[in-house]
Amino acid sequence: MPAGASAWTPSWRPRSSGPPPPGTRWPGSRAGCSDRAPAPPPRAARGRPGTQALARLILAVVAGLGLVGSCLAIARVPNLAWAPRTFLLLFGVAFACYGLGAWRLCELRGRGPLLVVLVVAAASRVALLPAAPTLSTDAYRYVWDARVAGAGISPYAYPPDAPELVPLRDEAVYPRLNHRSWRTIYPPAAQALFRFVYALAADSVLAMKMALGLLELAGLAALLGLLRALGAPPSRAVIYAWNPLVLVETWGSAHLDAAVVPLVVGAAWAATRHRRALAAVLLGAGTLVKLYPAALLPLLLGPGSLPAVGAFAAVVAGGYVLPAITGLEVVGSLPRYLTQEYFNPGLIRSVIDAPWVTVGALALWVMAASAWRRRAPFAERAIPLIGGSVLLSPNVFPWYAVWLVPFLAVMPSLPWLAFTGTLALAYAFFLPTPWAIPWWARVLEALPLAIGAAAWLGRHRLLITLKKRRPGLT
Repeated sequence: MPAGASAWTPSWRPRSSGPPPPGTRWPGSRAGCSDRAPAPPPRAARGRPGTQALARLILAVVAGLGLVGSCLAIARVPNLAWAPRTFLLLFGVAFACYGLGAWRLCELRGRGPLLVVLVVAAASRVALLPAAPTLSTDAYRYVWDARVAGAGISPYAYPPDAPELVPLRDEAVYPRLNHRSWRTIYPPAAQALFRFVYALAADSVLAMKMALGLLELAGLAALLGLLRALGAPPSRAVIYAWNPLVLVETWGSAHLDAAVVPLVVGAAWAATRHRRALAAVLLGAGTLVKLYPAALLPLLLGPGSLPAVGAFAAVVAGGYVLPAITGLEVVGSLPRYLTQEYFNPGLIRSVIDAPWVTVGALALWVMAASAWRRRAPFAERAIPLIGGSVLLSPNVFPWYAVWLVPFLAVMPSLPWLAFTGTLALAYAFFLPTPWAIPWWARVLEALPLAIGAAAWLGRHRLLITLKKRRPGLT
């Protein structure tokens, strides 16, 4: 099992349409244990479940208030890039509150715990909504691309600093654009989303944030449906809904990854209900928003998967191939971005800066991860695939991990969850002058996964030793 794939085992069992096959062990069960529920302890040994649950709920509410307060404080900082120490401190407080709240809430059932999850999630998001994106200015590029398209010019044709686009420059959006010499890198469905929002509220970054935020909320709703389909406690959604990385990158910085969440979670939900063609369509749509959801397609492969593959291919072809046939270029500066952008490099690029090596490693990982535990639920198998893909990416931007978090609500993993906290240390980039990520920040960033990998290897070696001594042990 890859590092951190199941370090925090859930107490629920996935729903099944029939009896499990011989030898099946549910998540969290141990070898040799009966599937029958253990006898209850004596009355004296039992506490009062209602009182214990209430105490956990109160502690979770306190943690939730701390999370909301941290988000309010982050939103009050005029420019987070100019105050990286303040941001990292507030993010650390938010993550501590998140960890406490998730620990207390994630296994509670009933309407009360779910209500706490949703109220705190909503309040945290509203707190970050008014904040101007300063850790990243990608949201301004979304508005710019829509403005260019609205003027009847393809955003794939010219970079912002091109003479042809001088009449479109202003003092609010253009000065905040990064990579002004690059044409857009965003896929066709993303461009359609930008234009739709621009038609409703021209030149409004706040409107763009609201639109992406609503899509992210749709992802949370899809996650609740997925948890219900798997028979998991709905309060498990706290692992995603309260995650500070998700909050900051979607509602604070308004990254496009917010629009990917409902599509990939919806695909997992559809796959759980054995609707692979629908899951493939959703993954195809996600690929037209950001390319990486295509990596999940191998999880749908198997006997009778041809309709799913055809559905995925049809959706992607509609976005990329048909425009190319008509002579419309829809690639822009994407190749340049993949080879020249350099920020928090991934595992391979940290050793050798050769794009073809990175691409090869990513392809091998996707094939290997998709072959792992083929009978496990889609959402569970997605965790190592997504996590490894993030680590092997040319650049590990913090928002690249957003689409991993909803799947951690299905099968929590302490190393991966901790990584979503330490990944914010990439913003230590703003600490030195000139800007660069300090070595210690990169070490701390990877520490949870290194500890998780060491623990897994140690456990694996112990199991091998025990099997040699006791051949019947599994």
